[in-house]
Amino acid sequence: MRPRQIECLTWAERGKSARDTGQILGISQRTVEKHLEQACEVLGVRTRIQAVVRARELGLLH
Repeated sequence: MRPRQIECLTWAERGKSARDTGQILGISQRTVEKHLEQACEVLGVRTRIQAVVRARELGLLH
């Protein structure tokens, strides 16, 4: 997984929307959504929530 994908998942885990995450990271909402989509693909899941849970299981989120 790429660092930006993990960052976006970390903010999603904390309940932040793609818009909020974009503002925090200084990137667009669409870019955040793309990072989250790619994270879902890498983790083999369909939703952002599933991605957060799977990343936690794999020890990618602290």
